[in-house]
Amino acid sequence: MEGIINDDLDQQSQRPGPNGPRPFFTKGAKVNIVSAEHDGRTLWLNTSGGAKVIGNKVELDAYSGLSDHDKSHFFVCYRAQNGGIPVIDMADAPNKLFFANLPPAPNRDFRVTELFPGVWATGVTQAVSRLPESRKHVFVYIHGFDWEPGLKLELVPQFVQSYLAHPENSVANVLYFGWPSYGWRKKADDRSIGYGEQFTRNGLFEYFEVLSRKLKEAGKTLNLVVHSFGHQLLNGMINPGEGHTIPTGIFENIFLMAPDVTHLAVQQGGVQLRNMRRKFKGPHFHYNYTPLKQLGKHVHIYYDPSDYLLYVSSKQFNLNENTANFDPRPDAEGLTADFRNLGSYGDEIFKKDPNLKLEDGFNFYNVLDIIKQDTGPKADPLFYSFLDNDDEAMSKARNGDYSSINLLKTFWEKDFLMKHHAYLFSCRPVVAHVLQRLAGVPAQPRVPEEEAPIV
Repeated sequence: MEGIINDDLDQQSQRPGPNGPRPFFTKGAKVNIVSAEHDGRTLWLNTSGGAKVIGNKVELDAYSGLSDHDKSHFFVCYRAQNGGIPVIDMADAPNKLFFANLPPAPNRDFRVTELFPGVWATGVTQAVSRLPESRKHVFVYIHGFDWEPGLKLELVPQFVQSYLAHPENSVANVLYFGWPSYGWRKKADDRSIGYGEQFTRNGLFEYFEVLSRKLKEAGKTLNLVVHSFGHQLLNGMINPGEGHTIPTGIFENIFLMAPDVTHLAVQQGGVQLRNMRRKFKGPHFHYNYTPLKQLGKHVHIYYDPSDYLLYVSSKQFNLNENTANFDPRPDAEGLTADFRNLGSYGDEIFKKDPNLKLEDGFNFYNVLDIIKQDTGPKADPLFYSFLDNDDEAMSKARNGDYSSINLLKTFWEKDFLMKHHAYLFSCRPVVAHVLQRLAGVPAQPRVPEEEAPIV
């Protein structure tokens, strides 16, 4: 994989390899990275010349090693635009979709053009039809929360490299769905759900209905993968309000990765949650993932009990700053302040609480179980391997006490926690598991593991 050194290196950022020391790299130097290794939580990249370079000092070209066709994907823009340039700051979502080719052309403004359903569907179908018959699956990929203003285009090559470079890959193309997810969490839930509702009320599912039909005619399938806070947008899309409906059977598979949404979204009938940030004056949130079974043929939910960022998100939503102890009991109006994260608990709470009724038709996978049971070769960290996170604060949280979950830790350890949160797309065992689901291989029953108590 090719890379460019982004700073002048020294003895703290460059180590000698088997061939002994060599001059320190300087900013702008091009390097060829052949493998990687961890020293604790720190990632070191091994160059073809033998020197080891600390990971944060290299800008990697994650498209390296891919064919020209496998580098070529689409950006679907559900953002406001100004003269064809997407608005990266907070702005309302548009009433139509735009698109651009990926990767962006170097040294040129990144511009989008209006998307016309029939023309676009024909273009995507023709592109993927040139591939071998085994490459039959197209992904729509909805990203999560944006910590900083931007289009998050760097996520695309990471996703592409993880799947398209896999020896059993059957993915043909990625349609990266960009949406306005940036802003203070204080208003992010309201805006995200609202943008999802607007998407459906404005008839924007038509773009994917037309594409799905075209792909099926060509023997291909359209699939949806959603990460993290993108599930707030998804919730609005599938619950657009009275007088509006969603289409049927657009997606062959729907993959919910680290869903940053209440676990009660998958209970029978969903749930109505207090809007804590509006101090009970604004509209409440209605969460219900049952309509996903209408939107897609198979719904797969991947969760991780050790994903620290999702516990932080739960605490931020709940607003009980002192103890963040959750009250699981509905009040007299049928509302609840409970927001334990689906991406942290999956279906585990339903197994332990007889008063909760889980909606049928969802497939749950504990990512830690997938990794433990994997018999394949250990993935090179260069290609997004997994590092465990055993922070004691999460054990306390799973016993109902979120007081040790610290928002500031997401800044102190941002690099590690963000990579851990993103590994659902990237570590080799999970990629293999997703590819098996695309192939229609039934999941093996989970091996029971000892679990921390849940209250």
